[in-house]
Amino acid sequence: MGSRAVVREVVVIDPVDLEKIRDAARRAGAETAEVPPFRGIGTVMTSLLVVGDAVAVGRVRDEVERCRGGLVFDLRSGAIRPIHRSRALRYGELTVIAVDGVIQIPRYDGEVVAALTRLASGRGETTVAMVNETAVSLVR
Repeated sequence: MGSRAVVREVVVIDPVDLEKIRDAARRAGAETAEVPPFRGIGTVMTSLLVVGDAVAVGRVRDEVERCRGGLVFDLRSGAIRPIHRSRALRYGELTVIAVDGVIQIPRYDGEVVAALTRLASGRGETTVAMVNETAVSLVR
């Protein structure tokens, strides 16, 4: 049996998730070590070095993504954070905020995210009808 390549990846996580991610790494067969923040940069996040084979590191990366929650697209002009993650949503859920309402999408794929990203980049007054035309119709 050949040896597996060792993968090293730094993941940035919320400190409240540190033990959960360490447990996920142990279950996957990976090792972890905290990495100090870059010199001169104060941060509220924790950097964690994950070392293991590609499968183990991939499992830890997946758990990190689940901890970050779902996606929010705020398509109103002037939105401070037009695209961000929210722990209020489960991983895989998506909320779209338009000038005239909110749309919940329980499952989405890359096509939906790409369509919503195009809408967000316009930074205009995006309406629920525009979202339905360009993005939500892709998941029906």
